[in-house]
Amino acid sequence: MFHERRSMSTGAASSEAGPNTSRSIDVATAWSLIRRRKMSIAATVIGALIGMGLFVVLTTPQYTAVTQILIDPSDLRAVDNSLTPANQMPEAVVIQVETQVRVLTSDNVLRRVVAGERLDRDEEFIGGYSSLPRQLINSLLAMGGVETPKSDATLTALNELHRRIKAKRAERTYVVDLAITTREREKSVRLANAVARAYLQEQTTARADAARRVSESLSARLAELQDRVRQAERRVEEFKARNNIVGASGQLVNEQQLSEVNNQLVTARARTAEARSRFEQVQKLQKSGAEVGAVTEAVQSQTITALRSQYAEIARREAEMVMQLGTKHPSVAEIQAQARGLRRLITEEVNRIADSARNDFDRARASEESLAASLDVLKRNAITTNEALVSLRELERDVQVSRAVYESFLVRARETGEQERLDTKNVRVISEADLPLRRSWPPGNLPLALFAIAIGVIAGIGMVLWRAAGEQRPAESSEAPGRAATSRRPLKQSA
Repeated sequence: MFHERRSMSTGAASSEAGPNTSRSIDVATAWSLIRRRKMSIAATVIGALIGMGLFVVLTTPQYTAVTQILIDPSDLRAVDNSLTPANQMPEAVVIQVETQVRVLTSDNVLRRVVAGERLDRDEEFIGGYSSLPRQLINSLLAMGGVETPKSDATLTALNELHRRIKAKRAERTYVVDLAITTREREKSVRLANAVARAYLQEQTTARADAARRVSESLSARLAELQDRVRQAERRVEEFKARNNIVGASGQLVNEQQLSEVNNQLVTARARTAEARSRFEQVQKLQKSGAEVGAVTEAVQSQTITALRSQYAEIARREAEMVMQLGTKHPSVAEIQAQARGLRRLITEEVNRIADSARNDFDRARASEESLAASLDVLKRNAITTNEALVSLRELERDVQVSRAVYESFLVRARETGEQERLDTKNVRVISEADLPLRRSWPPGNLPLALFAIAIGVIAGIGMVLWRAAGEQRPAESSEAPGRAATSRRPLKQSA
């Protein structure tokens, strides 16, 4: 019994281990199969090379031309005042350059290229929309009553150009690489340079349009600002007229008058003091009854001087005659009468001078009083004017501010108007596109050959191993009944 169970377990184990061993192929077996069937693998490699050669022959080659554009975010300083800020943060500068990269491939730029290079008539860019098979299909559909949508050749060429163009900023630089891929070398070069020129034209046009819009906006505001300045100046002049504020040589007239009257009053007071002093001296002379010879210089005049000379001569002759003839002589009496007449004339002249001094003193005092009254009036007017000047200065400040704003707008409008003719962008092509030496698609012959060889070897080895595994399965199935009969014979003998 024990022998039977052992035989059964041994048979079962052998039956289970047989198929597993036959299904697995070790490295030595695989290498042996590869060496025996190396011709099959070589045929697969040759087939892969032939297929790759057909791919290269049948595939339309593509050529890529690259041009490099430097987009410097700091514009040229042609004028002091600029429409854009001078200093920017590094992040803002990078964003600005990236924005210009998007502008480089925008529709506005590419439409210029499509129109300038007539890509809407190029078969490569309008594709199947204008091809003969497409036209035949559209004609058949039209005959069948099916309306086909009409395609826009310009839009089709624009979309195709979008697909074929690539622009990318080089890392840590402001240089943008612009690449365009077409079927022809010359066309790729021509289109790459055309896109660069169109971008520069678009930048110039955009800046000119921006400057023109700003200039037009400023010019539209100039008329309003000019009216504001005119109204402010009119209010100032009307206020001056209402308050009698008149200026001359940069100074108010009432201030000039006040200064002049003050100076005249000082002079008048000096004249009054002088006239008073002379009048008082003459009065003292009249009251004291002084001799003719004691008349002061304050009352001297040509008439008194002549009379005093005559009186001195008469007095001398009178003294001589009194000594010679005596006091009773008629000649002495006559000359004494002459002396009395001269004294009377001198007294009358002194009285006349006293009257004249009194009149001069009265006139000087009246003039002083008049000037003092005028000065008081001017002072009151000056106080009133100073109070009005507070409001006048406010109006003048309004005029100054309005005038400053108007002048700044006027200057800015002129500057922006001139900036329309200036090209201040700091963008230039640093490397124009050259004829590509190799095609960009399909890859080069050597890489394709290596790739085909690798694919052929892998495919050949796989097919050899797969075929060997397929041949081993029928052999296993034919050997399975023989192993079962062998395993059953010991069981019958033991029974």
